[in-house]
Amino acid sequence: MALFDQFGNPVSTARMSARASRDAGAFRGSLSGWRGPQVLSREGESRERGVMQRRAADLAANDWAAHSAVEAISGNAIGTGLVPKASIPADMLGIPSESARELGKRMEWAFALWTSEADVRGQCHFADLQNLGIRTMLSMGEMLHLAVMFGEEACGRQGRAFSFALQTLAPARLMTPGGMESDPYVHDGVRLSEYGRPEGYWLATPKASPAAAYLPVERSALLETDFTYVPSRVGHRPNVFHLFRHETDEQVRGVSAFSKGIELFRNLSDAISYELFAQVIAASFPVFVALENNGVQLPDYVREQVPGEDGEQEGKAPVQNVQPGQFMYGAANEKPYVLESKRPSANFQAFVDIVLRATAASVGIPYESLTKDFSKTNYSSARAALNEAWKLYSFYRHWFGRLYCQPVYEMVMEEAFLRGMFELPKGAPGFYEARTFWCNADWIGPSRGFVDPVKEITATILALQNRLMTYGEAWAETGRDFDEGYARMLEESPLLSLLGPLNLGTKTAKPGKGAAPEDDEKPEGEAPEEQTGEDDE
Repeated sequence: MALFDQFGNPVSTARMSARASRDAGAFRGSLSGWRGPQVLSREGESRERGVMQRRAADLAANDWAAHSAVEAISGNAIGTGLVPKASIPADMLGIPSESARELGKRMEWAFALWTSEADVRGQCHFADLQNLGIRTMLSMGEMLHLAVMFGEEACGRQGRAFSFALQTLAPARLMTPGGMESDPYVHDGVRLSEYGRPEGYWLATPKASPAAAYLPVERSALLETDFTYVPSRVGHRPNVFHLFRHETDEQVRGVSAFSKGIELFRNLSDAISYELFAQVIAASFPVFVALENNGVQLPDYVREQVPGEDGEQEGKAPVQNVQPGQFMYGAANEKPYVLESKRPSANFQAFVDIVLRATAASVGIPYESLTKDFSKTNYSSARAALNEAWKLYSFYRHWFGRLYCQPVYEMVMEEAFLRGMFELPKGAPGFYEARTFWCNADWIGPSRGFVDPVKEITATILALQNRLMTYGEAWAETGRDFDEGYARMLEESPLLSLLGPLNLGTKTAKPGKGAAPEDDEKPEGEAPEEQTGEDDE
């Protein structure tokens, strides 16, 4: 950049002016030792991931807080399983809307038939596979499911209606075989294209032996023949479902949801365990009885105990066992000192609450959802916390439905079409020509539940009356299908009409003219007082 003097001549500005140094980028003060450690090799990143996954798996299996976090997210995001609601765009396919609706029902029934045989082992429903996948993804950072196609002979032998099934695998099987570490296109067991698109996966599949029944932790213990290469896609069909949340650019493998607060989880668990053990010790504290005369004849049930090591005989102490504590009789000139247990400290509860709130925030859920404790909040705070939590649950639900359930649905519909389980309307585009349109579906999960049923149902009614919501959306929020409910209401209407008018009022009028209203009623035109149990903040 150049400056100009009063005569229009350029003035040199080659030298830049000094600027303020930012503490965030300098090494001084309390930040002098903070250099932001980084992993500078793929081997180091893979090693850290292995340690992280083992620690996270230990937390999910043994730590109550980590287990509660996984249960809260998986239970609200997936719960009893995401169910497809066919949403075929009739106008874009040039077919009547009634034909699209009838076809959607047939496709939903075909998918419901497949869900009971979704597991390649025949032990899990598709809803169970969804829960298993989201739980593994939360604890291990990623999930790994393979698409399997049974032959017709195997289908007949197993009584299967579909060839397609899913196989669940532990993400620990995904690793780079020995000798491929220098291949720039192989990263942590994933073969990438020049654009970074996964093209295939190397899975550790060593043969079982009596000497080694489990997969070795270290890759160096495996041979090249102990790996199987699985392509990511077969034609237009996905062959591997490797799901994880992308949190950084150029990310290839997933990171556990516990990674941000794994130290908080572990240290809190240790602190509570130590305090609990201290209480056990305090509860079984021995009683020391000093004897004025060491020659007192003790009862037969009092035995001599040697507290020394290596058979040392000095310092014998008579001991009488009394469960769970004990009485110890001391020698002459020995006086007892009563020890008090002041654990836990006065601020222990506050300390635990702070750590739990930080732990909950590290996985993205509120304290109330992690601890299932609503005793420390009022209605407004609880509602705000649950609304915030529902954003995270909704994210996982839509993310999982988009990247896992929808591709699975398309594969099942393709096979159902080829097996003649449904037919397309005449004159409509072919299945493969408009596969995206034919297989379009919305994924409905468990209902959110109510914080205040009266207020929330009233809000839904107002939204419907003012055309701010459709009936399908209102029913989907409760985890139900409007089409199924509509058909059932048509069946119930003739039966209900035989009962005559139904009075749904909750209050009955007193007989007689000029009867006074009941105590809990308000005169007409006066709004009732709002009661929430506690003052809103």
